[in-house]
Amino acid sequence: MTQRIFDIENEKDMQDLWNILPDDALKICKDVMGCQVWENRKEIGYTLEIIKINWHDKTEITRPIQEVTEQDIGKICVFYDGFDETDNEHDIYAVLYKIENQSKNTWFYTDGGDYYAHCRRLTKQEIEELC
Repeated sequence: MTQRIFDIENEKDMQDLWNILPDDALKICKDVMGCQVWENRKEIGYTLEIIKINWHDKTEITRPIQEVTEQDIGKICVFYDGFDETDNEHDIYAVLYKIENQSKNTWFYTDGGDYYAHCRRLTKQEIEELC
């Protein structure tokens, strides 16, 4: 049996790869030894020796972040303004109150009235860790 090789330039391969990793895996890096290592918000260093990736010329891939939709209003979310969600120093955890589209920008409002440039719904695992 041939082992599957995930190609980072193939959208279906990337969806499948992220689906088999834990929800908190945000990034996969190719280290100097050629191994794949996934990182989450708290830790670095989980080696993925059994997963084969066709890296092409890249050394890092990041999980695509799905921002919330109208269906997520009333759900616990993480709000942030930066471009990189892994910089969680200024993250806010709150309930999504509303989404407002203004010309080129979309703003995500907390139930406390604050607004942010980005918002994503928390995973079940993240909610359990907050409680």
